[in-house]
Amino acid sequence: MAELDEILKRYTDPATGPVHGATFVAVDSKGNDLYCSSFGSRTVDRSEPLTPDTLTWIASQSKLVTSVAGMQMVEKGLIGLDDDVREVVPALEDVKVLLGFEGENETADDLDLLATLRAGGKVDFETIKPKGEPIYEDVKGKITLRQLMSHTSGFCYDVGNPLILKWSAQRGRKENMFSGTIGGSTHPPVFQPGTSWAYGPGLDWVGQVVEALTKKDLDTYMQENIWRPLDATRMTFHPTKHFSPNPMPPLHESAVRSGSSLAPEPGTSPWPLEARDAIGGAGLYGSATDYIKLLSCLLQGGAPLLEKASSVDELFRPQIGEASTQAFRNHLLMGVGHRLFRQSGDEATKDELMPVGHSLVGQSNMLDVEGRRKKGSVSWGGLPNLAWLIDREGGVAATLFTQILPAGDMLCREMVVELEAALYRLKGQKGEE
Repeated sequence: MAELDEILKRYTDPATGPVHGATFVAVDSKGNDLYCSSFGSRTVDRSEPLTPDTLTWIASQSKLVTSVAGMQMVEKGLIGLDDDVREVVPALEDVKVLLGFEGENETADDLDLLATLRAGGKVDFETIKPKGEPIYEDVKGKITLRQLMSHTSGFCYDVGNPLILKWSAQRGRKENMFSGTIGGSTHPPVFQPGTSWAYGPGLDWVGQVVEALTKKDLDTYMQENIWRPLDATRMTFHPTKHFSPNPMPPLHESAVRSGSSLAPEPGTSPWPLEARDAIGGAGLYGSATDYIKLLSCLLQGGAPLLEKASSVDELFRPQIGEASTQAFRNHLLMGVGHRLFRQSGDEATKDELMPVGHSLVGQSNMLDVEGRRKKGSVSWGGLPNLAWLIDREGGVAATLFTQILPAGDMLCREMVVELEAALYRLKGQKGEE
């Protein structure tokens, strides 16, 4: 444990550390704690201590939870993975694929816009309004639960896609993926379902499927069917309401790092604290000590949340075809993915990227990574540089909680790789005892 302590202490050092606060929690396949500790501060000014129970916006780590809720619907026989969700969610009933705009082709301006988006720059909606009308194509076939979970449905995040940004600008659309409303996820898909891969609001729509089938708000459903069975009391989409009438626990503050600066500076979370809707792909707040209970449950076979071990197998196995896999690999190469996806700590070329697939819960490793995760492990993360891992063969589940912006921070990636390697050394030592 001393090695893990040293890594976290170094990265959160008040004088030289690039992270103001980080929590790392890990368990083995029997549910025993391997490690649980926080270093640094929950505040950017380093004035308040961080603990493993500190309330944190977990962003896309919400997706794993919503996938489990979706699989519960499948186990109950309320929907199949390959059923058309448009028959359940009226808002998707008449959706069409957006191909482009009349009189426009991909131009240098579009490529410049894409480069601006990838660099985190701001977009002037007035300058990107298309002159022609949208060109649509009917959806060919179904939009399935499986596609929504694996990001092959055609839906992409709006703030990172020039086509959807132009569509939004033309309509004067105000909501987006950070609005905390399902309207922020309501826009056309940009490719035919099942033909490619794009990171997007698929799990937001899975949440809507759960709500439609259960007639319950997603937060209420998860409290009753996920968090209560796990005795997890600090997981919610609506923290101000959830903890009332008691005061809401203090939050892990957001920090931003820009340019070549190592020190994080005060930042603003892009997610509204009082979101209107329970957004299944991004909206959860919670603690590392509660989130690890979900990871541990899945590591041990899924009970009490899932009735069948085969349901966990289905969640974890690679799900996407060749074209979608190539699009997914391109996504990772653009720097959006965690360094966990690479064979080493260095940046990778297309040939050097480790073989990966995409499951119903995140990235799936196709080979062992020496000294770290085993083949078949699954992992993903959250925008403020959180990360989670479930390795059934290696008998390990772990999560890192931080609140550093922007996503894909290089120093946070290095911290994740170091922590994972040290965790497996610790696991090996415990196995020898």
